Amino acid sequence: MSVELKDLVFDQGPFDTVAKERDSKRSRRSFRQSISERDKAEFCTQLSVMLKARVSLHYALEVIIRQTTKKPMKEVVTQVAADVRKGSSLDSALAMHPAVFDQLFVVTAEVGQESGRLPEVLTHLAAHLEKINVLKRKVVQALAYPALVMTVATIAVTFLLVFIVPTFAEMFKSFQLELPFSTRLIMGLSGVVSRYGVWVLVALCGGIFLSRETLRLPATKSKLENLLFRIPLVGDVITKNHVARFCRTLGTLLQAQVSLIDALAVTQRIATNDAIKKQIASILKYVRGGHTFSKPLEGSEVFPPMVVQMIAVGEETSELDLMLLRAADYYEQEIDGRVETLSSVMEPVLVLFLGIVVGAILISMYLPMFDLVNVVGGGS
Repeated sequence: MSVELKDLVFDQGPFDTVAKERDSKRSRRSFRQSISERDKAEFCTQLSVMLKARVSLHYALEVIIRQTTKKPMKEVVTQVAADVRKGSSLDSALAMHPAVFDQLFVVTAEVGQESGRLPEVLTHLAAHLEKINVLKRKVVQALAYPALVMTVATIAVTFLLVFIVPTFAEMFKSFQLELPFSTRLIMGLSGVVSRYGVWVLVALCGGIFLSRETLRLPATKSKLENLLFRIPLVGDVITKNHVARFCRTLGTLLQAQVSLIDALAVTQRIATNDAIKKQIASILKYVRGGHTFSKPLEGSEVFPPMVVQMIAVGEETSELDLMLLRAADYYEQEIDGRVETLSSVMEPVLVLFLGIVVGAILISMYLPMFDLVNVVGGGS
């Protein structure tokens, strides 16, 4: 039999030892390469279609290797195919690559093989990964515009400070004018940027690199996320994103006929938010004690009342998986609306910000021109 489900869920038994031994023997390069959710979804779809067509697992993997153009994914699938050739089950082969195929992959593959529904399970998993990929893309698109505007603002301000302001400064210096405070401030900032601009750029790049490394730490990630939760609109989008991912992951596992306790344990392991993890731990405690799934969710600060009601109805009708997936669809649509609202609000605000910054610099440099006109007029 393949790796026991409880070992995959709770990291007990031989799973960790075998995985570590295999990882140490294989090239770490492929694990560090970026393999997107879309790449994995395509892998599931292709494998599902061929298995439905009665193609053997080994031959299906060989076909995918030949058709895959992205080198990291090709390397991983090649290693999976090699394991299958040696007699390993698909879930055991996938489990050897935890950086690419998480427990959701491994558990659904194992249940699919044991139930004889592997093609159907892979289809559901592909749909899940596509939904998650679409969700991520929409959030990234919402953040891309502000990043673009801030980049343009930085370039524009730097150009003004380095090339335009020094020209005005030389002219004012030759006429010995009494300059306003704002003009002196802009000229001083221009001098700093002109002299130390390279070092500022190096420090900025270093700061970005350190920030990225720091954000990878669980404690820092948690603090940043808690801060973002308090921002209007942004916090709402993040909360709904976590709820939608929880519902879709759990619904996908239940649809693959994974038991509720095992499905909750896997969902807890792959959740990225501390509040969600704690809530799932509470749910697991209740479910193991023989209580209903919806009981510990009553009055939850994480899950909205509508999700709790849909889960309760799903338990009553024995359609919990369908209700969870419907809840995920609903909140993904909610996220779409919130992202559009966020974009429509941020767009004019950022354009206004850019206009104010550039306008303030130009006005500060043109203010002494009125005195200069008087000086030239008085001199003539």
